[in-house]
Amino acid sequence: MAEKKQVGHLKPDTKEKLKLCLEMAASSSVDLITEAYGQDIFDKNGRGDLVWLYKGAKEALTCMEKLKRILIDDELSTGDVDGRKVTPEAQAAALLESVAKKLEERKQRPS
Repeated sequence: MAEKKQVGHLKPDTKEKLKLCLEMAASSSVDLITEAYGQDIFDKNGRGDLVWLYKGAKEALTCMEKLKRILIDDELSTGDVDGRKVTPEAQAAALLESVAKKLEERKQRPS
């Protein structure tokens, strides 16, 4: 029988809780944006409520993105953490390389 590689380092119950939190944040962001839609932007209180609700939705969406990153990182890691398919260092290096390339292209453009 072939030995199956361990995928990820999170416990199954932790992953389930993270997925539940992801769903809760998604639901919250939809509820907040839906509530914001009905606000009167021509009224001072309505504008204030609209901004407050959008800020709450933004925070919920930010939480969703962070939760997704944790879950994706866990899916990409197999066995030893040092043997990941995609390491944070490799992601950072690729990002820095693309930024440097774009900056160099801008320098080459005629002014």
